[in-house]
Amino acid sequence: MNNLITFNARLRDRLSLSWLTPSEAAIWDQIQQFDAPPHRVINIYGAEGTGKTFLAWVMEREKYASYSVWGGKLTPTLPRLIVDDAPSEKTSSREFRPMVERLGIKQIILLTRARVDERAMPAFELKVDNQDLEAFGANLFRHLHLTMPEGSFRNYKSVVNILAR
Repeated sequence: MNNLITFNARLRDRLSLSWLTPSEAAIWDQIQQFDAPPHRVINIYGAEGTGKTFLAWVMEREKYASYSVWGGKLTPTLPRLIVDDAPSEKTSSREFRPMVERLGIKQIILLTRARVDERAMPAFELKVDNQDLEAFGANLFRHLHLTMPEGSFRNYKSVVNILAR
């Protein structure tokens, strides 16, 4: 576990927009179109290991949004707040709208595994394909001098877990 924490810290220290895979870059472009009211809460969702947290770290590094995890203290220092592992049920997600005004921010970006059950909320699904994995491998080598492990991978988490050993 300590190796994974160390690896993630090393990764976060070097992040920039150049790290984004094609799918992450597409989501980044799309969410900027929903930058403010009336879209006070938006949703990025996808299966485990598809890059939601990674994209959030890049957004924080680029000073676009503050990053936090659901259940922790929500203290935004930037105009937008990312809430990772947010609940996707309609009743829970509705709690976020009033938080925008209460926290004095422009927007909250919810990261969830399933799409939030709120039809009016803009939602963007993040998936990983072979092109994304190739881009991720190239970035690992370019920025961290690491080679992508051999094997067939469905997501980034499986790659990172092997590299962090």
